[in-house]
Amino acid sequence: MTPARLCRDILAFLHRAGRDTSGVTAMLFAICAVPVLLVVGAGVDFSRVSAARTAAQSAADAAALAAASSKLDVEAAMRLVADNHANANLRETNASGSKITEFAYNGTTREVRLKITGSVKSTFMALAGWQTLPYEAEAKAVRGLNGTTELVLVLDNTWSMAGDKLVALKAAAEDLVVQLRQDPNADVKIGVVPYADYVNVGVNNRNSGWVDVPADYSTTSARTCTTLTTRQTCTRGAARTCTRVVDGRSETYDCTPSTCTTQTVPPYESCSGGNTTWYRWYGCVGSRRAANLRLNDTTPSERYPGYLATSQNCLNPIVPLTSNQATVISAIRGMVVNIGGYRPSTYIPAGLIWGVNVLSPTAPFSEGAAYDPTNRRPRKVMVLMTDGENTLVFRSADGRHIAPSGNATAQAAQLKQTYDDMNDICTYAKSKQIEVFTVAFDITDTTAISAMRNCASSSAHYFDAKDRQGLADAFKAIALSLQNVRITQ
Repeated sequence: MTPARLCRDILAFLHRAGRDTSGVTAMLFAICAVPVLLVVGAGVDFSRVSAARTAAQSAADAAALAAASSKLDVEAAMRLVADNHANANLRETNASGSKITEFAYNGTTREVRLKITGSVKSTFMALAGWQTLPYEAEAKAVRGLNGTTELVLVLDNTWSMAGDKLVALKAAAEDLVVQLRQDPNADVKIGVVPYADYVNVGVNNRNSGWVDVPADYSTTSARTCTTLTTRQTCTRGAARTCTRVVDGRSETYDCTPSTCTTQTVPPYESCSGGNTTWYRWYGCVGSRRAANLRLNDTTPSERYPGYLATSQNCLNPIVPLTSNQATVISAIRGMVVNIGGYRPSTYIPAGLIWGVNVLSPTAPFSEGAAYDPTNRRPRKVMVLMTDGENTLVFRSADGRHIAPSGNATAQAAQLKQTYDDMNDICTYAKSKQIEVFTVAFDITDTTAISAMRNCASSSAHYFDAKDRQGLADAFKAIALSLQNVRITQ
């Protein structure tokens, strides 16, 4: 029973008893006024606490989202982001003066958790001994993919990537895959397109309707023998080392001169030939030759030319979109930049068009979902990485990618066409709502830098990585950009 109800009951009893209640009423009013005022005052104080708690909850939600949305993964740095947002949102509110008292980031679950605490100075409740009334607000936010995501990694595997560069690329790419696959409920598929002068579509696709590969064959030269009476003898001079550039990478080689003389010797027989040479398909394809089909994924019936060779002349095969993380990581770890004496050069359009093909819903690969004009169902993403400029050009006669020829002016014009093709493929990809990230790794050529920047979907989608750490940071930032943040509490 409330104090007010008790006072009313006492007065009603005295009235029924026929007693003069005027003096009693005054006394009872004085007695009952205190608890009544306390009840009313408590309501006012608790209303102020409720308003402060509401303001604190809004600030906590905003701070958790800000920390989780930042491109940071160090708890101390994320805490600073949260503090700044909380302070800004709490200023001039009912919860002014409160602050974050607990903050934690779980790198495994990618969850941010924080608590804001504060108190309101009481007015009426102070009469009952409560000088302040505390409140708190908690918030949790998690990073994760939302909806279906299809991602293709278009990675430079040319000779200039040899050594530490390839090691850095493998680590950065694997880290991106692991970050995107941390959420077991994430609906994400990832493909890999290693590229150099050509791409390898996989020998298992030899009989597919989108590639035209001639039959393997062999040739055997006739064996011939000749009687000779002279022999050449050579003597090496002083040791000498020269430098040459292969795919933008300087390397040294032995260029020691030799002095040769021809001497008369007793007759002997010298034979040559009689060897068998095999020409096989190792999965290499060039560009489509009809019209401008090398620049888009339309008309799937127009086939890609497959080339035979006497040895491996293209590198790791493409991995179509898959949700199997182990398959993707295995492909990344297995990337190489040369096989035997093959040292591949750079033709970025080849990687780009096959990046589109991997995401495309039509042949050559069919793992990609239909294009969505809003890029939401699914979200299609391409990450293009290169460490240098284009060094090859398209030959329309057979679809091959060859070194430019002629004088310097002619070669520059031919390479400009390669960059124009690169730009056209990027433009086509973006017209299909494919989100394009580009990563320039230790590039100094201004034309190549400009091409990579223009290829990206926006300035925020372009990364200029100067060293190994920069490359790792770029791939980490891309992973964070793809992850949506949501409040979970």
